[in-house]
Amino acid sequence: MVLTMESRNLLTGREKEQLYLESLLKSNLPMASCFVINGPSGCGKSRLISSTFGELERLYNQRWALINCVEGYSSVSQSVFSGVSPKLMFELVLQSVKLRYAPCSSVTCRCDGTPRFIEQLCDLLIEISDKSGDRDVPLSMILVFDQADKLRDADPLLLPLLVRLGSLVEDELCRSQSAPRIISLATVLVTRSPWEKFSSQTFHLEPMVIPITSYTRDQITCILMSLAPSNSDPKCFARFVDLLLTVCFPVCRNAGELIYLMQSNWSAFEEPVNKGLVAADDEWAQWKLAQPTLKRSLANLYLRTQKNRDTKNAVTPYNSSALELPYFTRYLLIAAFMASYNPRTADKKFLVKNSEKQSLRKKKQEKMSEKTKGLLRGPQVFPLDRLLAIFHALLRDESTPVPTSSLLLSQVACLTALGLLSATNPANVVSGFLSTGLGAVASGHHQSEMDPLANPRYRCLLSFETARAVAQSLDFDLPAYLTDFYGV
Repeated sequence: MVLTMESRNLLTGREKEQLYLESLLKSNLPMASCFVINGPSGCGKSRLISSTFGELERLYNQRWALINCVEGYSSVSQSVFSGVSPKLMFELVLQSVKLRYAPCSSVTCRCDGTPRFIEQLCDLLIEISDKSGDRDVPLSMILVFDQADKLRDADPLLLPLLVRLGSLVEDELCRSQSAPRIISLATVLVTRSPWEKFSSQTFHLEPMVIPITSYTRDQITCILMSLAPSNSDPKCFARFVDLLLTVCFPVCRNAGELIYLMQSNWSAFEEPVNKGLVAADDEWAQWKLAQPTLKRSLANLYLRTQKNRDTKNAVTPYNSSALELPYFTRYLLIAAFMASYNPRTADKKFLVKNSEKQSLRKKKQEKMSEKTKGLLRGPQVFPLDRLLAIFHALLRDESTPVPTSSLLLSQVACLTALGLLSATNPANVVSGFLSTGLGAVASGHHQSEMDPLANPRYRCLLSFETARAVAQSLDFDLPAYLTDFYGV
């Protein structure tokens, strides 16, 4: 049967990559025992895998199983290496193959080590081969490991094992001589990191690397045009896509984010035409009316905040699930907001138990003066050691163990990258992880407080409404801990 381009279900923007990958894997004996598909985030790797192997299964009866390496993480590991547990990964592989092709098999998914894992995997492949029809055709199984970046922190013997898993299975089948026909197995590692970060040319069998580049503007245009609403005018939607990519494509090539921006901003571009405010062919007027919405979306890129369609000047209500921050990171963000809006002298009053009492008249005078000054000065800078001190003071009554300093520093860097905190010194951004204050934590008070590298300074960029919503998600009364904004 001759397959034409029209009869194929090719992925938009990845037609060449899909055809190349199918040419390597469509035969029952793949070109290599291990393939590495690497590329940046949002370049369509997952969609390429699902589309390619879906076509291989439909056209050539190719068997494959998908394993997510994140599921192999273990909180309690017997090994000195943290991260992915080899035992859990072995059981995930056996479970994925068994549930997909041999659900009634008597082979157990529990295994104690590598030799037992190889034996059980061979038993599963033999059972699958017995159930298939034509025994003259070799049986091929492909194991796809998604998010293989996690394997870099695992046991150093796990990654070489997965790379040469096909040859190990072949040797075991030849030794047992129980296979009714030729059985081959290949592995595919899907990762965002280049293969050079995994090894230094020390593997016995080097995999075949298939790099996936970011989408070009023409490819992104084709993808967005294929997702056009059914009731939209093609010419008008094409103009909207061109304007959207003109604004957003220079700073973001993530296909998922651009699709989200297209879906969230199309109504702002189409609404003036539907209301009769501008003509359907007046591109300039549509651009002027949609420009504020596009700029706000670009400022909130990757945050996916909730938008308000009633008025452009209204305060956007905060969606508690918009930032999707971890539990302790939200407390760290609240501590940053308190450090930015409270004077340093107020830390003892709010955070230290049994602090000295003040008269009602003195409290009222302090509140009136601080409110007048605070609303005018805006968010102030604060050092890292003060942020960590407030954070630990807020969590002193928590039963959950507080993360280590290194994890807290990584969360500070993450909040800075998200635009929720702002580093006041350019060295804090250029110097990488050490600029978050690792030196200050390691050396204590011996470092100078004014040293931007030993004790960097930050400013919180959250609005009060957003900070209060984050605090409410933690059942934390934020206004009670602020000198400003009292009574709100």
